Amino acid sequence: METNITLWQFLLELLLSNQYTNIITWTNNDGEFKLVNAEEVARLWGLRKNKTNMNYDKLSRALRYYYDKNIIKKVLGQKFVYR
Repeated sequence: METNITLWQFLLELLLSNQYTNIITWTNNDGEFKLVNAEEVARLWGLRKNKTNMNYDKLSRALRYYYDKNIIKKVLGQKFVYR
């Protein structure tokens, strides 16, 4: 399993796999997705990166880093929903 992967690539990998629809799913066809189980997504990200103490707070901090780069944006007014 590749550990040299960026967070956005990891999220896309989960979204494209039917295996993880219970924790992350597309909400529409416009690139919008929801972390159904944010803590589980964070746990899997931690496993991938060998960081066992990963949680959603840390994952969300990494997601916010993408806002300025226009890679991922938070959908206002909706919890755990990004585009």
